[in-house]
Amino acid sequence: MSTETAPSVSMILPLKTRILQSMAPSEEDNTITRDVKSAIREDQNPIYTDPPNLQDYLHRSTGLDPRFKSLSHLDPALRRRTYSDLTTEIVSTEEGQATEPTGADSEASPPQKKPAMEELFGETFASKDTGKTFANTIGEEVASYKAASGIPVDGDPLAWWKSNECKYPHIAMMARRYLAVPGTSVPSERVFSTAGDIVTAKRSTLSPDNVDILIFLKKNLKL
Repeated sequence: MSTETAPSVSMILPLKTRILQSMAPSEEDNTITRDVKSAIREDQNPIYTDPPNLQDYLHRSTGLDPRFKSLSHLDPALRRRTYSDLTTEIVSTEEGQATEPTGADSEASPPQKKPAMEELFGETFASKDTGKTFANTIGEEVASYKAASGIPVDGDPLAWWKSNECKYPHIAMMARRYLAVPGTSVPSERVFSTAGDIVTAKRSTLSPDNVDILIFLKKNLKL
């Protein structure tokens, strides 16, 4: 995971599953190998299982990653529950934002005058209510996302979401929240190591602003 340019939290459970699969006993294993594999499985199994909502969070994170959205490492019932929870979260989040009062809304304001075209044609050509609820809309969007083709495991999920944001706008909003969480502290620790390489005894008079600029260029400039 530390070799990834953007290691996301969505990689944690697929990686754990792969580790446990590789530690499965084999007929070719000798006694020492079996014991080592057994110890690793016992050590890895309880990781990320407590508290229970942590594992649910990681499942949703994995579902929002187009590399792993098939959730093939989960049983069918858990896959359905994960996407159902994700749909519920999107609906509750967006409906909560829509009903949140603002300072401007709290003050009484006079009714706005309708545009001339709306006054003239509004009643005749107004779009008819199809009866579809917001929850139905989100459910269809999630179903379409699940049916879409994924990307290779070495693909860039952030680039995929950038190009598909218009197609899945509500899921993309949630993906930004989840996939922004790093799955490891290695990238931040590398920044500290880079700062140590830049601020040396012979360069101790560098201003903080210049240090920030040099670190940014070092981590982002493609040479």
